[in-house]
Amino acid sequence: MTRKILDCRGMNCTAPLMKTAKQMQKLKPGELLEVWVDDLAAEFDLPAWCQQAGHTIIKKEIREDYYSYLIRKKAPS
Repeated sequence: MTRKILDCRGMNCTAPLMKTAKQMQKLKPGELLEVWVDDLAAEFDLPAWCQQAGHTIIKKEIREDYYSYLIRKKAPS
């Protein structure tokens, strides 16, 4: 399955979360989005938002100077 990459490095506060939410709306259920962030707030914001929205974080990796989150879009209810 292909995945889309959303590079949010250099963004602060709620910008990574808002960009992630907007990009997730464009995906089909089950598709993957890899989000790159270096804002420390995103470490808490993204998992909380995913849980609330019903999306699943498949993998979180700590890279050299940023975090990578692999998120699967939820199935329709």
